[in-house]
Amino acid sequence: MDFYLRTKFVNILNLLFCILVLVLTWYFSKEHDKAISNYEQMKLQNEKLINEKTKITQKFEEYEQFFNTFDVATFFTYTYDQNQYKFSKGVENLFGYKQKDFNLDKDLLKHLIRKEDVYKFEEAQRKLMIGKGVEEELRILHPEQGERWVFFKAIPFNNKEGSVLKINGQFEDITKQKELEFELKRLAFFDDLTDIPNRKMLDRQVQKALSRSKRHHHNFTLMFIDLDDFKKVNDTLGHDAGDHLLKEVVSRINCCIREEDLISRIGGDEFIVMFEETGKDEIEQIAERIIEYVAQPYEINENNASISLSIGISMFPDDGEDKDALIKAADKAMYYAKSNGKNNYKLYTNELNDMEVKDKSIFKKWMEVLHIPFI
Repeated sequence: MDFYLRTKFVNILNLLFCILVLVLTWYFSKEHDKAISNYEQMKLQNEKLINEKTKITQKFEEYEQFFNTFDVATFFTYTYDQNQYKFSKGVENLFGYKQKDFNLDKDLLKHLIRKEDVYKFEEAQRKLMIGKGVEEELRILHPEQGERWVFFKAIPFNNKEGSVLKINGQFEDITKQKELEFELKRLAFFDDLTDIPNRKMLDRQVQKALSRSKRHHHNFTLMFIDLDDFKKVNDTLGHDAGDHLLKEVVSRINCCIREEDLISRIGGDEFIVMFEETGKDEIEQIAERIIEYVAQPYEINENNASISLSIGISMFPDDGEDKDALIKAADKAMYYAKSNGKNNYKLYTNELNDMEVKDKSIFKKWMEVLHIPFI
């Protein structure tokens, strides 16, 4: 009996063991399949990540290549959380410093900007901080190349809360463009031979000076200068010598006036000098000084030359209250000085108008005698 029970018990144990083995085999087989499936999925995901990483790397390399392509323009990114600049490779050529220098010294960029333009850069920074894009022209001081002009443009990028995360922008060297711009302005407003202001510049400056004189109630003077017998110099020594003489005369006149006074060339051998806040006595002293200095001999191409000049002077407000009236008055005074021996000066007076009317009346009578219509 005991043997039978033991045998039955053993058989039951064997059966339970077999069932356990089958269950475990089924379970592990299922887990194995699941693990294989997960592995395959992970493998696919890994391949996707590798592909994405490859694409990102390629894009980054393309971006780096594009970022560093430009020699004239220097692109940059500034991140606020890292407080770091990233420049394209043109930075050293443009600023004279490497990228690491800007990250070691956060104020280096501001220090490179010309003192007079720093306020424009600081204003641009304030606009960027509140999310506004900026464009500005700045002068920088290159350690080797000296002053350069750059065009600065930047755009801020914000997060969902509206805070600025980073700034992308560029610095472009526009020195050549500015030089061309200045040259065009010079050609428009300065005399090509003597490099002093021309009639157009004079008109602008006279209008401004008149406005100041009227506003502050101070005097204003125009001096009309005409060289005497300049044509003889051209005829005897040639036009090149005449041009040289004109430049020498301008140089001498400049030595006789103040730095703030403006001399302009309005015609072949005609000049106008503009004075502000200068009294009658001082103007007469300046006129005498100019006449004396200009009359001294010149040496031009190993030839001796001499020239004199006649000066007419008009003053605001006594002789006119606008530009044209003052120039006309100074012109009349100059012609009076020229008709009275040359090499002298004359202040405008109302009598000059009376003399002009008288001259016209005499001329009209002669025209009537000759039966020629007077216009």
